[in-house]
Amino acid sequence: MSMVEQDITARKEQVEHKLQLRNQLRECQVEAARTARSTAGQESTEDRVVQFYKEMEPLVEDLEKMMFQASQLPAEEVITNLDLMVVKHQKLQEFVTESGIFMPTYDIKKCQDIMSNLSTQFQTVQEKVKPKKKFGFKNRKQKAVKTAETIPDLGSLSVVDGGAAKYSSSNSCSLSNLTDQTVILSREQVEARDVSLEHMTRCRVEIQGPPSTLHMSTITNCTILSGPVSTSVMLDGCTSSTLSISCQQMRTHRTYNTDIYLHTTAKAILEDCENVRVAPYTWDYLGLEGDFVTSGLDREVNHWKEIGDFNWLALDKPSPHWSVLPEGERREEWEKQPV
Repeated sequence: MSMVEQDITARKEQVEHKLQLRNQLRECQVEAARTARSTAGQESTEDRVVQFYKEMEPLVEDLEKMMFQASQLPAEEVITNLDLMVVKHQKLQEFVTESGIFMPTYDIKKCQDIMSNLSTQFQTVQEKVKPKKKFGFKNRKQKAVKTAETIPDLGSLSVVDGGAAKYSSSNSCSLSNLTDQTVILSREQVEARDVSLEHMTRCRVEIQGPPSTLHMSTITNCTILSGPVSTSVMLDGCTSSTLSISCQQMRTHRTYNTDIYLHTTAKAILEDCENVRVAPYTWDYLGLEGDFVTSGLDREVNHWKEIGDFNWLALDKPSPHWSVLPEGERREEWEKQPV
């Protein structure tokens, strides 16, 4: 393929990405507006969602335009724009994260898809300015050593229901389909990454570092202990488990008979939950204080018992779906407790 053909293909891909993101935003706006009209007369979540998309669209278009222009520039000129792109992307992510406190699950998923597409475009631009590695045995050896240091040894984890534990060393770390396992993820493995835990039964997972986000789904009879999460924690489908979570905000769906030791700098949200008990975050590990600094969370601000329940709107009575865990029943020695 000639250089001209490569350039045309690159331009076409960029335009297709832009159209895809714009269509996603348009679809979200239309759906939010339709729902808002159906509940006219109520100052509601739907009204706030409509406003959210109005504010989000120009931010997305601005970042997209910058990345598209950068893709057409020589590599040496792109370098000067990378830091600004990172800042814009972070601000957009913070805006989306902060809005998650009132966003319906459908819209949260849509926004995650949009942010994922933007990350993919940014990685394409970033790779353009990365120096090409020359072939050589020395470089290959160095790469092998680095891989051994940064990727956890998950070879001993069992295969369950036809699936296996998975780990990605790019921007995410994921564990799935595990039963009766204990896994410790180090700071090097999770820092600034999106961590995902799925389909886990009778497991103990320690996240000894500061992830960017934490997603947990289909968790049963597990103990999950996490270092400070820079942005959001999303929990869906958790039963009979114990969690120790520190984050900017937490949103919990379909969770039952679960104790959550919580540190959050924003009001947590529950939806379709029963018998959730909360207590202050007490887990500790070597380097925790430094991870709080890295995550940007304020250790002194903790709204652990200020819970918003989407299924309980009464202001004069407490929600029956959650309660404060009595002090006499709270865990103190995490290392000595069974899963």
